Amino acid sequence: MIKAIIFDCFGVLATDTWKAFVDSLPDGADVEAARQAHREYDAGFIDKSEVGERIKAATGKEFLELEDAQGGPVKNAGLLTYISELHDRGMKLSILSNVGSNWIREQFLAPEERALFDDFVLSYEVGMLKPDERMFELAAERLEVAMDEVVMVDDKERYCTAAQETGMQAIQFDSLTQFKADLEKLLAK
Repeated sequence: MIKAIIFDCFGVLATDTWKAFVDSLPDGADVEAARQAHREYDAGFIDKSEVGERIKAATGKEFLELEDAQGGPVKNAGLLTYISELHDRGMKLSILSNVGSNWIREQFLAPEERALFDDFVLSYEVGMLKPDERMFELAAERLEVAMDEVVMVDDKERYCTAAQETGMQAIQFDSLTQFKADLEKLLAK
């Protein structure tokens, strides 16, 4: 029986600004070096000024971290409404995200939206990054549920696969309609 649902932030609850940045890069940009620097920032291993310098050196373009970007990612309002319904149905809810700051709690989610979630497992706080299996195990442990009682929702196939390898169920998020249909099927079992 499913007791908990864990959501990724970028590409699920919000637009993926990193993906948009990478898609905008010119040919010849060292995307791998930029990606590595960004992952190190998300894990809390380097600071904001260093990640900015390394990304600009690798790509020739500046990437503004979430807390500095004007506008930033757009919320998936329909999904947040559905999450509110899941909360009212008694589901335990969490956010598990690779992020380099407390931006999700402090700037992205309004207080009433934050209150929908029982926990937040953010990479910079725990010093790990998805797809590290310990991230998924920690999220389930903090919700006090067994791995097979959890559904991980992520837009990245590799993270869904990693969650499944720990015993969780997973849904790769493509659209709200698709996600709701897939989740309701799992909840009906």
